[in-house]
Amino acid sequence: MFRLCTFCLLLLGYIPAAFAQPGVKNDTIKVDKTQYNLFRPTPRKYMRPMVPDRPGITESPYSVDAGHFQYETDALRLLTRREGTTYGHDWYVNHALAKIGLSDRTDLQVGVDSYTATRNYDEADASQTQEYHGLGDVTLRLKHTLVGDDNSRWALGLIGYATLPTGGPRGDGAVEYGAVLPVVYQITKPWSIGGQVAAQVYWDRDTQARFLQLTPTFTTDYQFTKIIQAFVELVGYDEVRLNDWRSSINTGAQLDVSENVQLDFGTHLPITHSTDREYFFGLSFRR
Repeated sequence: MFRLCTFCLLLLGYIPAAFAQPGVKNDTIKVDKTQYNLFRPTPRKYMRPMVPDRPGITESPYSVDAGHFQYETDALRLLTRREGTTYGHDWYVNHALAKIGLSDRTDLQVGVDSYTATRNYDEADASQTQEYHGLGDVTLRLKHTLVGDDNSRWALGLIGYATLPTGGPRGDGAVEYGAVLPVVYQITKPWSIGGQVAAQVYWDRDTQARFLQLTPTFTTDYQFTKIIQAFVELVGYDEVRLNDWRSSINTGAQLDVSENVQLDFGTHLPITHSTDREYFFGLSFRR
């Protein structure tokens, strides 16, 4: 918990300094965008740059422009794990997040785990092999940009969500919920840093009880060219009931095919034991 508190203080410590800095213009068009909503979409010439919540764990504080649709997906992701004599893997196919802008600062999101194939093994007892595949859980999310927008150097957002147990044995088995507070600060035009503090209430199938997990992150990304940017991210997982701290370092690249289409790929590498190793390829687009 001490590590989590230290991270939070460091993360929040640069916010006041960021606020005092002169703005870096992400969108030079000056217009009152509060006039736009779900039924009166923001004109394309006034839309902010597309910033998906993927590919890292750190979410974006920016919402989708009013009246516009955005789709983000883990087209393919592999998770592998091993602890003692047990090991396993998960294949994710089209774990997607669909978003619609309700206003200039708020969007509604629906996450669907379209297909998951899970297999767990135990070398000491072959009878313990478990296999599941099919549709996973559905998540409802609402995001609001609290501070900052197109023309600011930094932004702070708030995301609230609830996960519905639609996946049966492939899902988590009960309603889960949480909140995320993401922040980003643009140091220079190509270089930005960010992070978040997330609190998630999960369901443990084995103990039939809920538990709290805190997930702080810190990330930095750099735009090398108009098309290519890359990120490096540190993630901590603090399962409060066990005082169990896990962490990983994540890295990947993003390809800006156009203003409205992005591809990404990368990996999550465990720093501590009991953390999954991941490889992913994803896609984001908007209209």
